[in-house]
Amino acid sequence: MQSLIAYFIVAIALLYAGWLFMPLVMRRWLIARLITLVPASQRARFARLQSGAETVGCSTCKGCATDAPSPAPDKTIQLHRR
Repeated sequence: MQSLIAYFIVAIALLYAGWLFMPLVMRRWLIARLITLVPASQRARFARLQSGAETVGCSTCKGCATDAPSPAPDKTIQLHRR
């Protein structure tokens, strides 16, 4: 039983990783195909997901911000003889 739970967790992790690294075009195509399969009550959720599908890496990182901090000034090191 524990093996089945572990397999299930690994399968969910693989699906999530596949979703994250999937190209944007393929993600939108997959969502468009899934919209036809889900019940009408869930279609609005999938449509919202399709319109908001963007690259995950750039949505929260802010690592490439345009306001880069100025470089720190060079500090001189003084060496003293003993």
